[in-house]
Amino acid sequence: MPYASTSEGVRLCYDTFGHPEAPPLLLIQGLGAHMLGWRAELCEALARAGFRVIRFDNRDVGLSQKFPAGGYLLSDMAADTAGLLSALGIDSAHIMAQSMGGIIAQELVIHHPERVRSLALIYTAPNNYEYFSGVDLLEERMALPRARNRAEAAELYVRNEAPCASPGYPADLDWLRTLGGLMYDRDFDPDGAARQTNAITASPDNTAQLRQITVATTIMHGDGDRLISPAAATALHRAIAGSTLTLFPGMGHELPQALWSDIVALVHDNAATSPERV
Repeated sequence: MPYASTSEGVRLCYDTFGHPEAPPLLLIQGLGAHMLGWRAELCEALARAGFRVIRFDNRDVGLSQKFPAGGYLLSDMAADTAGLLSALGIDSAHIMAQSMGGIIAQELVIHHPERVRSLALIYTAPNNYEYFSGVDLLEERMALPRARNRAEAAELYVRNEAPCASPGYPADLDWLRTLGGLMYDRDFDPDGAARQTNAITASPDNTAQLRQITVATTIMHGDGDRLISPAAATALHRAIAGSTLTLFPGMGHELPQALWSDIVALVHDNAATSPERV
């Protein structure tokens, strides 16, 4: 997979789907998640909808640069995102982001508004612990013993993702097990997720700045999300003028394959309402 370095010297691993001249759609991942969590089949569906899809590993996870000293904020991760676009010769892009990635996307559009054509926020929140209903579940995951080999890593990932399950859809355990193994193969470094958690807790509440957001925004959440309260989606919708809100019955903190066509359509239709930036 290719790498790009930002002007600040942060090395990020990325890949792309779709026609290189299509409008760019940048996908931002959540806490501790490798870019492979954006399943290739979903990326291909987005590409068929007319986008050049770009997914990447955030700093401190996967094959991107590690920051063992920590000490960074979500605004630094947003700067990484803007820097990746610059390194790829892209002035601005449509943004699709989930969970922690959605907070990074908010930081991106607040501090680098010229970089964002449209915004699709999925099961995310303002950076306010009022909405982080699954903190205890996250702490339990962080406290589990580390995997000692690939097989253990795959099974541990399945266990870790159980709180994200959608009550209205069957869990794709085979995919979760496969993804857990692939993440182990690429880079097994749970400390990176802990440092990203520190970035969330050290970053200021961005609620007051959300009213600055003027780009076309669509917000998606599941009513079965145990990690981030669906109330967070309502708060985002109220704060971001002109945004649309879709609450999927039975969806948890994941993207069930049965909803992909709906999600792709929402991202496409939202992007279509945004004036093209060049």
